[in-house]
Amino acid sequence: MTHETTEITLLPRGRPGAQRFWAYLALSTVSLINLISFMPKFPKPHEQAWGDAVNYYRMSEQTGAAVENPFALRMLSPWIVHRGNLLTGLSLDVLWVAFTFVVTLATLIVFFEFLRSQLKLQLFTSMLASVALACTFWYAPYAFGNPWLVDPLNNLLYLLAIWFILKRKLIPFAIVIVLGAINKETTLLLAPLYPLIAWTRERRFRDRDVLGGIGVFVVATGIYVGYRFWAQNLIGGDYGFGAGQSNSGLLDNIRFALNASKGTGQVELFATFHFFWLIFGYGLYQQYRRRGLRAELLIASVWLFACCLAGRLVATDTPRVFVMMAPLIVALTAIVLDQQRGEGRRLWVGALIFLYIAVNLRIVTGAAVFWVDAVALLIFAALVSFPKTPRWNPGKGFGGFRPHQGTLDTGSS
Repeated sequence: MTHETTEITLLPRGRPGAQRFWAYLALSTVSLINLISFMPKFPKPHEQAWGDAVNYYRMSEQTGAAVENPFALRMLSPWIVHRGNLLTGLSLDVLWVAFTFVVTLATLIVFFEFLRSQLKLQLFTSMLASVALACTFWYAPYAFGNPWLVDPLNNLLYLLAIWFILKRKLIPFAIVIVLGAINKETTLLLAPLYPLIAWTRERRFRDRDVLGGIGVFVVATGIYVGYRFWAQNLIGGDYGFGAGQSNSGLLDNIRFALNASKGTGQVELFATFHFFWLIFGYGLYQQYRRRGLRAELLIASVWLFACCLAGRLVATDTPRVFVMMAPLIVALTAIVLDQQRGEGRRLWVGALIFLYIAVNLRIVTGAAVFWVDAVALLIFAALVSFPKTPRWNPGKGFGGFRPHQGTLDTGSS
């Protein structure tokens, strides 16, 4: 008799269109609740703006406003809000809040489709992971609380760029990189990822995708340099590339950034995604075991982490720098959790997502956060350490009586 492992897959009811409708509605509801919870109070919320948001609001009042470097050259989001003000007559505050909400919701919907269409995950896992991304503090709630930032549009463009790389869509990727660089120059860091991943597929530098990716990198860099000259002429200023606030030199900016948050950098880095970091690391390990150094998600994750480290050299906000990795970290986590099939295990996956949301939305604070992370890791360790018990299928496990082979002796002794 043989035993076979069978798995009961709970198929979602309804047609794909209806499933998407309810998924989009759920993400809209979660985003609206977060917006209401974190949005600054009217009638003059821009008076509560802080950090670089003050500069972006000023740029939405006047295109080409002479604000501090490097904010002055990040024109796309402020320009869109400025044009909206001219076309509709609505206040800048209303338009900034609406723009942040719409772009963030669009990012969540694109992420949901990325999980379903590109990574082929279950509806259940895709939905929970998208909600987790919607509640990642530095990705969405923080933007709702300070809605005069260029970050939401950059988050959308980062995600699209990664998706286009995996789908080998060179022209859309090039458009996204150029738009992203105008919105925030850090998008250029993603440009070399296309030819890098293309080379790992074929291991030939003369491959069309490799050469095309290199061409896009060169062209996008050239367009951005030209844009800088145009923008500085419009503003009437001279902003050094890589320089910090008050147009200080690159080395001075690095020195200033490294002196910020002394002794707390590791804590801030871990607190950006909490225990998802460990599940993400396990997901990278699985990717390596399956495809080695050709695993595209592994390459993209390592590259993006290196870009964030470089970005941290010139920026003081560790969480806002590393939240750039949010789509990949949550996606790898979703891939790992998607392997937990069965109704009982889904309850534990739901518990992990709830704990992640609890620490991100500050439902749990203080020393309790440590215990939540610890409990979550214990749950995850139990799920991967004790795989689903094999279930015997009576219809396949027993193949019937086998014919007798040999001679049956009926004689008496």
